[in-house]
Amino acid sequence: MAEGLPITRRLRRARVAVSLIFFVHGAVFASWAARVPAVKDELHLSEGMLGVVMAGPGLGALAGSQLGGLMVQRLGSRTVSGLAPVALSLPLGLVPVAQSAWPLMGVLVLLGAADGCTSVAMNAQAVVVQREYGRAVLNSMHALRSVGAVAGGLAGVATVSLGLTLTAQFVLMALLLAVLSAAGAWGLIPEAEPSAKSAATEPSPGDGDERGDRTDAVALYGSPRGRGRRATVSLLALMTFLAALVEDTPASWSGVYLRELGADAATAAAGYAAFSAGGVVTRLLNDRLVNRLGWVRLIRTGTLCCAVVLAVALLLGRPGVALAALVVAGAGISAVFPGAFTAAGALPRPGLAMGQVGFAGNLGWLLVPPLIGGAATVVGLPLALGLLVVAALAIALLAPLTRTGGTA
Repeated sequence: MAEGLPITRRLRRARVAVSLIFFVHGAVFASWAARVPAVKDELHLSEGMLGVVMAGPGLGALAGSQLGGLMVQRLGSRTVSGLAPVALSLPLGLVPVAQSAWPLMGVLVLLGAADGCTSVAMNAQAVVVQREYGRAVLNSMHALRSVGAVAGGLAGVATVSLGLTLTAQFVLMALLLAVLSAAGAWGLIPEAEPSAKSAATEPSPGDGDERGDRTDAVALYGSPRGRGRRATVSLLALMTFLAALVEDTPASWSGVYLRELGADAATAAAGYAAFSAGGVVTRLLNDRLVNRLGWVRLIRTGTLCCAVVLAVALLLGRPGVALAALVVAGAGISAVFPGAFTAAGALPRPGLAMGQVGFAGNLGWLLVPPLIGGAATVVGLPLALGLLVVAALAIALLAPLTRTGGTA
């Protein structure tokens, strides 16, 4: 749709529908993350074993994202976006069935696979809706995913306060989120046929051959200047890996850490919700902040604030301070992923660059739980969480890499 054309009721309904799926995507994982301490206690898991078990979603997501891409290519984003979120809700209801570490890890692998598939599908559908709108709408959808994460975390707090069992919470949340997903599926729209103009200007799959692609890659990355670009891509990938360390650790370990500080079950369950809440407001404001400050200043300022508040919270060791620090940390780290992807997209062969950056983020999600769990087993959880401070400071040093992305 060309910019300036009226937005139809059908298109508004589609935007609401895909936004609802983003909400469900955030709520499902947060519902699990909020009750990690309770599951750990019920199954008598050590911190090291919990770290191994928590690698399950990352393993599943690596496979699920690939499956999601194939399904979207074959079936279209509307079909997969309608089915995948419902499938995502099912493993959540199966968590109480797992009575030991390895069955729980199997359920979490299924959860991660459905999560990865849903992520690919909902973003593909969001691009369809955005193209029809003729202006950017993805930021608001990603903000709603954060709202969903906050809602899922608060639901965990509410169930603790109401005295519901783990089985009751997970089954009720799975049913509710599956119903919301099914409701959203009715408003999704199919991919539009490409216009004559775009069809004439976009290259067809047969326009190049494998040898030409290899020659282009050598020209871009084999020369001295190309090696510099390759180093830039590698450092951007490192940035996203470090951002995954900071972003994913609260989901797995904030509740456990708060319990170690003496917090009650409800406060511990609020840890991930607090971190997610910090990202909601900033995700709604980040486009304006990038236009005013630029990616470098925004990321550097945010990650330095993140490092300082986390260091203070770890040194003081008080639950209230830790919760406040999680809010600030969630806000401070929120611009790193989009900044890194924007910078990678501005490089030659952006597909290659963004693929490396995306892989590093997924790898970070996979390695974060066992990394923190292993370190906690050796030096204790507070010192292990100090890795987040180091990671945030390293991102601040790498922030100039995002200068190539320009402004929003």
